[in-house]
Amino acid sequence: MKIRVTAKNYPQEVLRSETPVLVEFFAVWCGKCAMMEDVVDEIAELYDGRVKVCQIEIDESETLAAEFEVEIVPTFVVFKNGEPVSAASGVLAKEVLEEMIGM
Repeated sequence: MKIRVTAKNYPQEVLRSETPVLVEFFAVWCGKCAMMEDVVDEIAELYDGRVKVCQIEIDESETLAAEFEVEIVPTFVVFKNGEPVSAASGVLAKEVLEEMIGM
């Protein structure tokens, strides 16, 4: 299951998560984001309960996008214990995301 995150629920869903969190910064107008949708869905399903998958729409949550200096979408950031531990941008293979998460 993917969780839509905004500035309002970001502390709860990402910073206080007991499990690793894969955050995808995306935009509704972004073709590459659409290309990543199946991969992100697959990771959300495959690691359900072990990894939380969150999506942040950059036009909706400009402050969060600015905080992480997101200039390219999609941008993926992995959080563990509330801290960002790895990040990558662009169209990525499922294996790259799994490696970032540590799966």
